[in-house]
Amino acid sequence: MVLIYPDEIKELKKIYEPYMIGTKLKDDAPSEAVEAAIKFKEWVDEQYRLAGME
Repeated sequence: MVLIYPDEIKELKKIYEPYMIGTKLKDDAPSEAVEAAIKFKEWVDEQYRLAGME
């Protein structure tokens, strides 16, 4: 499955990606980045759920 990110999700990625090390957020990431990562993950999980790929 290929996900096409809407603009809102692209903006979330811009916020948290600078604080990523591999697949993990840095321990000192600001709360804004943590929240953006959580919202991004929730969106991705929902897309897979809707596609029946949970």
